[in-house]
Amino acid sequence: MMSTFKCIVSYFKKHIFVFIISLLVIALVTGLSLVPPQLLRIIIDEIIPKNELSTLFIFSIYYLSVYVAIQLIDFAKETLLVVISQGVGKEIKLNMLKKVNRLSYSNFTKFDSGTLEAYFSNDVDEINTLITSGVISMAIDGLKMIGIVVSIFVFSIAFGFITLAILPLIVISTLLIRKRMYKAQATNRKLEGKVNNLVLENLDNIVTIKSFRIYDKIENKYDDVLKNHFKTNQKANNYDALFSPVMQILKTLLIVLIITLSTANKNIFGMKIGVLVSSIDLITNLFAPIENLGMELQTIQKSMAAIHRINEFFKLEEDEVKDQTLDVNSKDLVLEFNDASFTYDNKENVIDHFNLTLKQNEHLVFKGRSGSGKSTLFKLAYGLIKPTSGRVTINGVDTYLLSDDVKRKFFGIVYQDYYFSGGSIKEEVTLLNKDISDEKVYETLKLVGLDRITDISIPLKTSDYSTGELSLFNIARAIIFDSKILFLDEMNAKIDAISAKKIIEVIDKVSQDKMVLSINHYGDLLANSKILNVEK
Repeated sequence: MMSTFKCIVSYFKKHIFVFIISLLVIALVTGLSLVPPQLLRIIIDEIIPKNELSTLFIFSIYYLSVYVAIQLIDFAKETLLVVISQGVGKEIKLNMLKKVNRLSYSNFTKFDSGTLEAYFSNDVDEINTLITSGVISMAIDGLKMIGIVVSIFVFSIAFGFITLAILPLIVISTLLIRKRMYKAQATNRKLEGKVNNLVLENLDNIVTIKSFRIYDKIENKYDDVLKNHFKTNQKANNYDALFSPVMQILKTLLIVLIITLSTANKNIFGMKIGVLVSSIDLITNLFAPIENLGMELQTIQKSMAAIHRINEFFKLEEDEVKDQTLDVNSKDLVLEFNDASFTYDNKENVIDHFNLTLKQNEHLVFKGRSGSGKSTLFKLAYGLIKPTSGRVTINGVDTYLLSDDVKRKFFGIVYQDYYFSGGSIKEEVTLLNKDISDEKVYETLKLVGLDRITDISIPLKTSDYSTGELSLFNIARAIIFDSKILFLDEMNAKIDAISAKKIIEVIDKVSQDKMVLSINHYGDLLANSKILNVEK
């Protein structure tokens, strides 16, 4: 089973050179950060007392050069972190997309679009931030701290012990603040999903909202979610604002303590002036990574919720593995429901011991009230869902076990909604299948009554066509493969009776040699169609 950690490991396995460069940069950043205090000690204690101006100039150049090198390496580090974060983010999203293709249909009935969108945007973005401002930076700062403490001990054992004594206080302060912050951030992430869902939900239903003028109700829903989101976000921000001043106060107290003790007794630390100045420089540098560690810990804590959510996504139930070699004899097709039952919640059957046999060239119209199971029968027929019990087969082969390629060859589906992604007319009709020629596209468009289209390379803009014409595009998409079985899922539910009648005429024309199952909103039946009343 894939996980966030496995995605990260997979990225570095594919880009081992990036991994090696990362280790080299970490070593250089850590090592170079310890050089300036050592040079400062040499300049103050050994060169200035001897009044060697030429040597002082050379060491000043060294000192400046080291800082320039540190900045260049730091720039390289930031660039590398961006490359790694984008690469890891891409690896995670690619694996998540593969997972989406394997998800069982039941998952899409449990999660709203906002929740699924949050996995790919908010959560993966948090992991990108974890890479750029979290783990690697934390490793560098941790190594810097170790190097600084060791350097302080080399300068003065007493000074080193004082530094070690105050470190637990810093750690405890950090943990107390960050622990409370993490709880607020975890709640905040859940609320972000609700906010996303509200936005998408209202965009989808904007016409209904305006038609019924239910602005107050929608505003109240927004207020409740946004107020809760603001409170948890503000709570986390308050803890974040508190952390940096606390670190600054502790740093100042330690420096004042060292200077005061050194002034009171010059031998208390056994250090020369240069060593003391260098030690103060080190202690200042020590607090910089500590402050960074606090921020990085915050990033890691915030990202842990995202990592947990993505790992949960990878654990979602998958479809059974399809047999890519499984095919169906295309002669004399027979679709059969053999004592088929289905339930969405493992409690009440939506379809209960249903039996039906439909042969090639037969047309069947499902009638029934909303919720009676008509659309569920469709999903069972073209293998989107698996029967809870019983079987649904085409020429003896379970439709649920057919691969997507085989389903595309046999099943043409016309939905009541229009799913267009902004591609060209050819791309929308062929669904990016490169095996379909331009001539075939023009022929299909003419067949469904869209012969006015003379350029299939232009974008398909839904605003340029009527709802009836958009339905015709849906039909063209369904029949361009010469599919043997057509499913018409209330495709004319949102159009007027005249347009619906025209569409029925088109279906009559293109379905002479096909099996057709229809959920017909208007009751305008296809020629020679049987009617089956579906009652729950």
